[in-house]
Amino acid sequence: MTSSAQKLKIVGLAVAIVVLGGIASVSAQEKIAPLSDYQYKKDYPQFEAIKKEADVQKRADALLAFVKERGISKMLLYAANDYMACVKPQMDKKDWAKAISMTESFLALVPTADAAKAADPTRSDEFIKDILVPTQKLLLSSLVTTYYQAQNWPKAAEMAEKTYELAPDKALLPVIADIYSKFNADKYLVYGQKILAEFPMEQSYATALQMAQAYIQKQDAAAATDMLAKVMDVYGDKVPPNVPEAQWNATRAFAYGVIAGGVYGKKEYAKALELYEKVARFDSTRDDAYYYIGMSKWQSQDPQGAIEAFAKCVVLNKNFAKKAQGYLEQLYKARNKDTLDGLDQLLGKAKADLGVK
Repeated sequence: MTSSAQKLKIVGLAVAIVVLGGIASVSAQEKIAPLSDYQYKKDYPQFEAIKKEADVQKRADALLAFVKERGISKMLLYAANDYMACVKPQMDKKDWAKAISMTESFLALVPTADAAKAADPTRSDEFIKDILVPTQKLLLSSLVTTYYQAQNWPKAAEMAEKTYELAPDKALLPVIADIYSKFNADKYLVYGQKILAEFPMEQSYATALQMAQAYIQKQDAAAATDMLAKVMDVYGDKVPPNVPEAQWNATRAFAYGVIAGGVYGKKEYAKALELYEKVARFDSTRDDAYYYIGMSKWQSQDPQGAIEAFAKCVVLNKNFAKKAQGYLEQLYKARNKDTLDGLDQLLGKAKADLGVK
């Protein structure tokens, strides 16, 4: 073979090697793409072998190692579910610290969406939607539960808010509000408003009532009154489903009492009278209701009606009895030739009307 021919042969072999090497490189890249079917088929047997490990802690450690090695993998959600099965015994034992530590260890290995896009751009969108986000939700939801059980309210709230940010779902709002109700009234009210915006009052009335209590504690009477008025607009004349009527009557008496107090303070006596009569109707033991019924009727030029209301307040013998007694005697004397003759009979009738012994 001539020297020229040998050179051509060598060059040809070199070109072939380069070409074949390029093809092999492309093929290798396709095989090792983390979200490829090839990688899935390669990982699956190893994952199945890990699942057969009888020792729970060893299985958990193997799953962590499996995810740490791969990170971006079609097996991620499967691994997370099986790992949480390993965490469950700790939760059953109420070893919240261990359950939290284990869950956070797995969560720390979960890749970001940006990392998935960089590693496998053509398949990342599906991976993020169907695998990554559900995995994150699974782990965060578990952390919400464990931190809640451990009464670590700030961390429970943090995990719940992260879950909501990841995939906004209005069903999470009551969960977040409940957590904040334990330690942060201002944040509770923020999420309470979100609940009221998302759910009709027929479903959110309990939140509105709790918000009213929070506003009362903050001495924001106007906001409390607004909340209670909204609830009574819907459930003032009816009882919510599955609520005992006696329990709801107490709630209505409380709500109308707060509303009536604001109205009476504005000297709107006719409206206050209507509201206080509702208070007395739903709770006949409320002496303040009869006291203010008496005051409202007195201001509305109905002294006889005021006398009857004050008499009921007196016989209940509670906080307003002494003040009511003074006004009762004053009005009674003015209508009975400056004597109290017959007042005992009036008080006896008030007792009979209220069932007071």
